[in-house]
Amino acid sequence: MADAASELEALAYRLRLVSDGGLLRELTKAMRDAVSPVQDQVRAGLKPHMPGRYAEVLDADLRLGSSVRTAGSDPGVSLTARSAGKNRKLRRLDSGLLTHPLFGNREHWYTQEEPSVRPGWFTGPARDAAPQVRAAIEKALDDVAARAAGRGA
Repeated sequence: MADAASELEALAYRLRLVSDGGLLRELTKAMRDAVSPVQDQVRAGLKPHMPGRYAEVLDADLRLGSSVRTAGSDPGVSLTARSAGKNRKLRRLDSGLLTHPLFGNREHWYTQEEPSVRPGWFTGPARDAAPQVRAAIEKALDDVAARAAGRGA
């Protein structure tokens, strides 16, 4: 993957120098498109990893997106998650811990863990999709590099 990252950084730099930005925008769009299906996989994994009612609440509150970096020492694409509204501890949830007030009583907090809360609702689908995402990004790199060299459509 280090080779692909350095190839991406070099190609993005060359595109900035010789292009009006159209090919770079095309490359970043292809990178976002490559990670987009993972968002649906993350949402589909909520119910098997959490209690049903909480999975529905979190799904409505969850904002998934992507972040593309084409410059710097760590170019690539990342899947991002944040909650709109309440401050949900997404990393803690992903580790398999759900803390909530006991029957709404904020004086007594209760932590649920396995078997009712399973870890990996976010990191599992992201890790499982990495090979497909990597292949799609490498194909986009090849396509854009060919177009930049005047060999593509």
